[in-house]
Amino acid sequence: MHCLEMQIRNRADDMSAIVSMVEGFGLKYRISATVINEINLCLDEVLSNIISYGYPENAEGEITVRLGYEPGRISAEILDDGTPFDPLQAGPPNLSGTAQTREVGGVGIYFVKQLMDDVAYRRVGNRNTLILRKKIPT
Repeated sequence: MHCLEMQIRNRADDMSAIVSMVEGFGLKYRISATVINEINLCLDEVLSNIISYGYPENAEGEITVRLGYEPGRISAEILDDGTPFDPLQAGPPNLSGTAQTREVGGVGIYFVKQLMDDVAYRRVGNRNTLILRKKIPT
């Protein structure tokens, strides 16, 4: 498996470096723009949530994003040292009604699960680890 890894601080302005990393990774391994856009969309959702909710206010933290490629599959592993949280424990969101009348929350991880073929979570030591996997045509 071919891997690439980057660490960012838990700050929204650091997220653009991840987008660039994913796009470069996609070019290197000739992964379709559609798959790369889906990976970036999911990473944006996950990283935004970690940055917004995973740390006490003004706390410094580190987030690692690790990309992996092997023929037929791309993966993204997101590790953070924030508050323990398994996003997969959330129930399905209520999608009935309008955006204005629905309860806030839960749609992001639902969206990630719809775009990816596999989503897994584990807590190892003091780190949350979320793994996203997507099958790609060879």
